[in-house]
Amino acid sequence: MSQNVPLDELEAVSTSYGDAAYAVVNSTVGAPRVTHVRIRFVSESIEIVLGRGAATAVRSNPSMSLVWPATDNQSMSLIVDGQAEVLEEPAPETVVRVRVTGAVRHRPAP
Repeated sequence: MSQNVPLDELEAVSTSYGDAAYAVVNSTVGAPRVTHVRIRFVSESIEIVLGRGAATAVRSNPSMSLVWPATDNQSMSLIVDGQAEVLEEPAPETVVRVRVTGAVRHRPAP
């Protein structure tokens, strides 16, 4: 079961999950990359910092997701899809802006 999260409510909804999530980045070869990131809302986008490899992968395929797992306070996970833009040359700490295209709260498997 999932519940759509209106994009204009996303920042408020995400605050109950905390300021950290998992970024799921499509790899150019092999399995997707999953990394833990800090979240910062900037206007209608989300800024995160990725390492060089993940930032390079985002340049090749900008579709990505952010996942906040269910917590003691939240019975559902928060999953956000978006299009990423690398704001600088990939480096060990590369700022990436994610334009959100959709968000859902999803219940964990039984």
